[in-house]
Amino acid sequence: MANNRQYRRKMHQKVDSVSSSFSYEIGKVIKIFIAIILVFVIFYFLTVFILERGDNSSIVIDTTPAKADIQYQEILAGNSFSMEDNHYYVLYYDMVDEELKSIYTNIVSSYEDQDEHDFIYTVDMSSTFNKKYVSDSSNCAVQYVDDLKISGPTLIEFQDGKVVSYTEGQAAITEKLS
Repeated sequence: MANNRQYRRKMHQKVDSVSSSFSYEIGKVIKIFIAIILVFVIFYFLTVFILERGDNSSIVIDTTPAKADIQYQEILAGNSFSMEDNHYYVLYYDMVDEELKSIYTNIVSSYEDQDEHDFIYTVDMSSTFNKKYVSDSSNCAVQYVDDLKISGPTLIEFQDGKVVSYTEGQAAITEKLS
C-alpha cells in the first residue's frame, strides 16, 4: 500500500507540473501578444501625432493635370539647319534677359502679323542645351551646325537647310523682319 501511495504522489506531482507548465506557456504567449499590440498602438499614435504636427499649413494642392502647352516656335540651336520648312528664319538671343525677351518677342509678333511671312523660330541661347554654340565672336560664314557660333542677338535666314543671310544686332534684325 505504501507503494501505491508513493505512486499516486508521483502521478499527482507530474499532473501538477504539467498543468503549471502549460499555464506558464499560455501566460508567456499572452504577454508577447499584448506587447506586440502595444508596440503597434504606440507607432500608430506617434505617426498620427507627427503627421498632424508637421501639417501646419492649410494649403490644398491641386492634383488635376494642367493642359499641356506645346509650342513649336522655340527650338534648339542644333536643329537650326534641319527644319522641315523650305524657307524660314531662326532668331538667336538670350531669353533670360527680360528686356531683350520683350523686345524680340515684339519684333517676332510684328513680323508674324504681316500678311505674307515665312515661319520664324527662336532659340534661347541661355539654355544649357545651346551653350556650345555661344561664343565671344560669331561666325558669319556658317554653313553647317558644327560651325555655328553666336555672340549676340542674331537672325539667320535659311532656304532648304542652307544659310541665305546672317544678320546681327537689334536694328538690323528689326529692319530685316519689317
